[in-house]
Amino acid sequence: MLGIIAGMALVTYLTRISFLVLVGKINLPGFLPRGLKFIPIGILTAFVVPGLLVPEGHMSLSWSNHYLVAGLVSALAASRWKNVFLAMGSGMAAMVLLRLAG
Repeated sequence: MLGIIAGMALVTYLTRISFLVLVGKINLPGFLPRGLKFIPIGILTAFVVPGLLVPEGHMSLSWSNHYLVAGLVSALAASRWKNVFLAMGSGMAAMVLLRLAG
């Protein structure tokens, strides 16, 4: 059992480190580095959007969906002020106010 876990850890480590080592030594086609820049926002979107649109197992696009409203407030603050902390704080404040109001 311990051998299986060690083997899986080794394979995981080697696949991750090989990419980091090879990227510095291989000339990548121009589209690949440009595309890799979009991976973080794609992953963030994949995590956040389902929580905003499907908070309790069904699609909710109404103003009664507090998660969606707070997310919109946060997105507006982020686009207006370009400040991560202000965006997070405004979204959290909106959620608290929505919860207190109803």
